[in-house]
Amino acid sequence: MGEISTTEDAGGPQRRGWKQDPDAVRRNIVQVARGVFARQGLSGARVEEIAASTRTSKRMIYYYFGDKEGLYRAVLEDAYGRMRGDEAALDLRAVHPVAALRQLAEFTFDHHRRDPDFVRLVMIENIHEGAHMSASDSMAGQNSSVILLLEDIYQRGCEAGLFRSGLTALELHWHISALSIFNIANRATFSRIFGDALFTERGQRMLSRHVGDMILGLVMKPGLSSETDPQRPKEEARMINPDIFRFLDVWDAKWATLAPEADAAARRTHFESIARDMRLPTPPEVETDDEHWIDSSGGPVRVRVFRHAAGGTQPALIYMHGGGWMQGSPETHWDITARLAAWTRCTVISVDYALAPEHPFPAAYEQVLSVAKWAHAEAEALRIDPARIAIGGDSAGGNLAAAVALTCRDEGVPLSAQLLIYPACDFDQSRPSYAENAEGPLLKVAGMKATHALYSPDEAQLSRDPRLAPLVAESHANLPPTYIAVAQNDPLRDSGLAYAEALEAAGVEVELDRGEGLIHGYLRAMEYCEDSEAKLRAMATWLQQAQG
Repeated sequence: MGEISTTEDAGGPQRRGWKQDPDAVRRNIVQVARGVFARQGLSGARVEEIAASTRTSKRMIYYYFGDKEGLYRAVLEDAYGRMRGDEAALDLRAVHPVAALRQLAEFTFDHHRRDPDFVRLVMIENIHEGAHMSASDSMAGQNSSVILLLEDIYQRGCEAGLFRSGLTALELHWHISALSIFNIANRATFSRIFGDALFTERGQRMLSRHVGDMILGLVMKPGLSSETDPQRPKEEARMINPDIFRFLDVWDAKWATLAPEADAAARRTHFESIARDMRLPTPPEVETDDEHWIDSSGGPVRVRVFRHAAGGTQPALIYMHGGGWMQGSPETHWDITARLAAWTRCTVISVDYALAPEHPFPAAYEQVLSVAKWAHAEAEALRIDPARIAIGGDSAGGNLAAAVALTCRDEGVPLSAQLLIYPACDFDQSRPSYAENAEGPLLKVAGMKATHALYSPDEAQLSRDPRLAPLVAESHANLPPTYIAVAQNDPLRDSGLAYAEALEAAGVEVELDRGEGLIHGYLRAMEYCEDSEAKLRAMATWLQQAQG
């Protein structure tokens, strides 16, 4: 359209000399109309009200959309188009089917809770018996995409021997939508009757996780949980090789499928898929289903409990996964925590701490500290011995464990031991191991500075705050007995060695494993490298002895 130089409808603003971008005007009208229709429905919405809040006129709304029902139909098309576009952006085709189905289910729940207007529009269209949706050719195509996506995930899960047959993608879509829409559609009445605890940030994140659990519970084969795979065939077992480079061949090939421009969220999803795909069978004596949500000043945090089936009051280990403070979860480090629980006959509390760059320091630190205090406060309910609670982790998780152990010492929260596996204890890249192992393998020096900046944008703080760099603490005295495992071919090697020296100088009992011939992250290679498993068994033996 050209310039508008006429007076608008009664009650509307005057717009003179404004050259319009038709697409921008149309988008603006749809955006405003979406909110009005969501609040007032099709019958209650007035075109005059919509026009008054846009950058155009009532006459132009009719020009673009024909009538109010045409505008309403355009709003529906836009809402569904955005939803399906966000689903497509997840790019779940190469993701392990269990991880993919969980992510799609949780994405749907989280999308609806962030965009309640979408649910309200769906409810309004149901009042009208879906008449306007039926009249839209574009919506039929848009909504078929999610069925195709679910069909792909479901078929891959069936082919892998994980999902039971006899279900359809349409049935799965119904269940996911039902759970996600109820959360918004019935929030007012549900919270009025039962209170709003489930609608806090903690409650919503917990429910999101539950949605994934329930959908996976529906599709998994009898006898399998969402966290267990069928036993690998014998011909696959013959692939096990003590040479750690066999592991690297597999690991690097799986990461090579990730797009070079992938952002942090995409890398996390890819990591979850790889770890899920490579996971070893869970020791049968370990129970893995228990989860808890803990409030903290860093936000609510989920923990997964790995408990030895022997029962009784057990020693405990609070464990933080690695991943550069940017990726990883209790599920990506399942092999480590499940085996520690099995081999020490203890309870391992694996922490799903907040990740950078969305949640930089001190969020993760504050969450881990809260988990340590929670474990003591809830020891009886958790059936753990408060006098035998240790803390540990690998890589970035080892950093968090060491930092929180210092604070626990200062605040009188007793810890019985520390297990620090190739930990980052400071950020001094002038140490020889950084030059010797600049190209890894697995961990490369080139990207470290950028990763550190995402975790803590204040570069000076990295060198002076013991909550970030536990090596710089004024005193390391009175810390619990500590096991430090480093790797010979790891850039972080000398940081861990320096921490061992600092603890020993302060009178702390230290057990040091130098990890000859190993690399950063070597515990991931247990299927391929006998020494990797032997190292974890040695850690378990030490921890069991330290716990008494």
